[in-house]
Amino acid sequence: MQTLEKIFNWMVVIGLLLLVGRIVTAVLKFMEIPFTTFFKDYNVISFIILIIGAIGSQILKDRNK
Repeated sequence: MQTLEKIFNWMVVIGLLLLVGRIVTAVLKFMEIPFTTFFKDYNVISFIILIIGAIGSQILKDRNK
């Protein structure tokens, strides 16, 4: 269980970092400043990673109680 908990926690962290990257990309695009499109290209994958990590962490927290 410890391994699964660590995996889900890392998925949440990675998902949040990608979310911040998408926000920065959107702001810079709005300001018409050239920036990488990496975060825009992978936004569906980052949402999936964030959602799975959050749901998995919540399930494991409920199970440990």
